[in-house]
Amino acid sequence: MKTSLDCLVCFMRQARSLGLHTSTDTTIRRQLLDETGRFITSVDTDLTPPENAGRLYPILAKFLGTPDPYAQLKEESNALALSLRDDIRQQIEQADDPLRAAVRVAIAGNVIDYGALHSFDAAETMRNCFARDFVIDDYPALRQAVSAKGQKVLYLSDNSGEIVFDGLLIEQLQRLGCHVTTAVRESPIINDATLADARACGLDQLCPVISSGTASSGTVLSQCSKKFLDHFYAADLIISKGMGNFESLSDQAEPLFFLLTVKCAEVARCIQAKRELEPELLQGKGEMVLLGQQL
Repeated sequence: MKTSLDCLVCFMRQARSLGLHTSTDTTIRRQLLDETGRFITSVDTDLTPPENAGRLYPILAKFLGTPDPYAQLKEESNALALSLRDDIRQQIEQADDPLRAAVRVAIAGNVIDYGALHSFDAAETMRNCFARDFVIDDYPALRQAVSAKGQKVLYLSDNSGEIVFDGLLIEQLQRLGCHVTTAVRESPIINDATLADARACGLDQLCPVISSGTASSGTVLSQCSKKFLDHFYAADLIISKGMGNFESLSDQAEPLFFLLTVKCAEVARCIQAKRELEPELLQGKGEMVLLGQQL
């Protein structure tokens, strides 16, 4: 998925949101917008949005003098998700189809996104997630794909906090006999999960966790490490969480399942084009999607 003109506007919104979250100084907030404006003049629109975000955020982090401007918000997201985990796990285990319930939880957790969204109520979203349904529902294909014992699953995580709910889905995959490896970002970008977040949430105690080798807000294969690529191409199936991973992998031919909450009109249009859907079905306003790439 290429970077559109709407993506450029989104980069400006992200810079404004970053300023609001990190400083009360209006001069600093203005300078973040100025830095982003200068960056936009050189954006390569043939690249994916995560590739361009991977160039922008180091500029903004350097200006702020910190490698991880969202560190506090990430810690708060992890703590909130951990506080909800036991109750939500119990609801999953009591469901008629625990795997489907865990998929719904994992997708709902994708609301914790300071790149696409600037305000949200994660606790309320998670409490209500069992009453929501998927707008695109390729669950039968996913269920069949994980039904064979010993399937090698590569799980591409997205955001801090969200990875706690990913862990609940991984538990269900393991109960079906899947061997799951989770991938996180190499270094901080927005509120994406890193190895430090995986350890803080105990995900490394559940399954092997590796870095993608890149600080992109998606999975840009040309930038990923050999270790990650070995896992990627050896996997029987790949579960891809969130919009950034969709934006960077939507043209890949591997056996991918995209699990995301759609928070962007451009991503909505891309999914509509892939499935030849009516525009009214997806508007980028929080729709839950389970989309199989190779069915």
